[in-house]
Amino acid sequence: MNRFPPKLFCFAALVGALFFSCGEDGSPACPPPLLEGEIADPLYGDQWHLKNTGQGGGTATEDVNVEPVWSNSEGATRGQGVLIGLVDDGLEIGHEDLAANVVPGMSHNYLNGSSNPSPSSSEDAHGTSCAGVAAARDENACGGKGVAPRAGLAGFNWLQASSDNRLVDAWTREVDISSNSWGIGGLRGRLSGPRESLLEDALNAGVTTGRGGKGRIYLKAAGNNHCPPGAESCPSLIMDNANYDAENTWKEVLMVGGVGDDGERAFYSEKGANLWVSAPTEGRAEHAITTVDLMGSRGWNPDPEVSGNYEDLSYTNKFNGTSSATPLVAGVVALVLQVNPDLTWRDVKEILAETARKNDPGDLEWVENNAGYHFNPNYGFGVVNAQAAVTAASTWTPVTVPQITFTTGLKSVGVSIPDNNDPGGVSDTISVSGSGITFIEWVEVTFSASDHTYLGDLQVELTSPDGTKSVLAEVHGCFTAGGIISSCGTSYSDWLFASATHLGEGADGDWTLEAIDGALNDTGTFQSWQIKFYGR
Repeated sequence: MNRFPPKLFCFAALVGALFFSCGEDGSPACPPPLLEGEIADPLYGDQWHLKNTGQGGGTATEDVNVEPVWSNSEGATRGQGVLIGLVDDGLEIGHEDLAANVVPGMSHNYLNGSSNPSPSSSEDAHGTSCAGVAAARDENACGGKGVAPRAGLAGFNWLQASSDNRLVDAWTREVDISSNSWGIGGLRGRLSGPRESLLEDALNAGVTTGRGGKGRIYLKAAGNNHCPPGAESCPSLIMDNANYDAENTWKEVLMVGGVGDDGERAFYSEKGANLWVSAPTEGRAEHAITTVDLMGSRGWNPDPEVSGNYEDLSYTNKFNGTSSATPLVAGVVALVLQVNPDLTWRDVKEILAETARKNDPGDLEWVENNAGYHFNPNYGFGVVNAQAAVTAASTWTPVTVPQITFTTGLKSVGVSIPDNNDPGGVSDTISVSGSGITFIEWVEVTFSASDHTYLGDLQVELTSPDGTKSVLAEVHGCFTAGGIISSCGTSYSDWLFASATHLGEGADGDWTLEAIDGALNDTGTFQSWQIKFYGR
């Protein structure tokens, strides 16, 4: 059983929450010096996601490579002066390992209108644990540390009182980074009408006015439904995909997947052409993430004798999912913004893509696009590399040209899709010219096969003029709250897919969309499609 040693002193202290700055550098409150014999962060040795030495049977160096950043030759980079907002189920602002980093007055409780989103229920520990992954305080003789252990924290308990208007409010609060470890899930391929406009307007406001016009950084968990609950491996036809959820297809939001301590995709982590990067979380052998828990017997760790968790109930070694991967990337972004606060939201996305580590190199789904970016729908551009990202950010010249868009006309196709994996399926080509985009930043495809009786039969693939292929949808089973069902009960009607795969390529040329039916009995028609490009 993994035990937490008896805690002699813990200096995060509630009083630390009163002082976000200490000294002229604007860094968060400084903890008192350690006493003789104390361990700076006693659980740090368990935090393989920060430094993987092979503990627990993991693969050494399969981590986010952050230690060199904390002690680089030009001075410590630990997220000072950068504010991370957690849009979640709450944040225990008085937690001993978080309080020194919580910025007074910047959080919001949607239940009572106060600036204290500390949860009252034992079931609402999720946001607090996310905050610990991002920015648990270092060198205070308690717990472990976050990837950005001196970054500021704010919490918004939207999940306790969810509504679109409250989500808009949370997304437009004055934080530098918005970390969203939640998902609605299910087969929801397009938002439409007033709701789409409301949420899209909020994101657009965030990237145009946030951070003094440089743009707020939005991150979101890709999802944990690649397999049915409890499955240890994925049946080939049963998988959810990050591209099947409308909330995962916005260009402003950086999607995050999860890998285990062996560097391979966590079996539940949803893949997708819209994935941007991945980060460590629980994968094989239930080797999960060590982070803070609600203080006392509430939260994930109420009884260590039963769960095999820490004796100190204010911490857990059981946190997991793309929920933990997302605030880990948020912490890396905080380090990046500290070294170069002039970066725009577009710069941050490109830095992470350019510096991500190509993990699991033997996986057959890796492609190299014509701009030299490696991409894999299991991992996006790879696992975040804090040292490489910070190094790149320190000399990065911000993008100053506006992001432009180009949308093709909606093209009617009207061709029947052969049943049961007929070689090649059916395809159609749209020729793009005069787009003005020589560097693609994001691609959206609107696809309709609304008379096809089972959308799970279809594989949908987009191929660029350079020959780079995006798999937008795969043959898959469909889910309901009760499990797998025999029919999706819907179809690809004006379905919006997104792809990061073509980053850096040009938009002009022939783009081909292919629809392949991969199973018997259900048929339909490739009715229409359209492409929208974002870039410069």
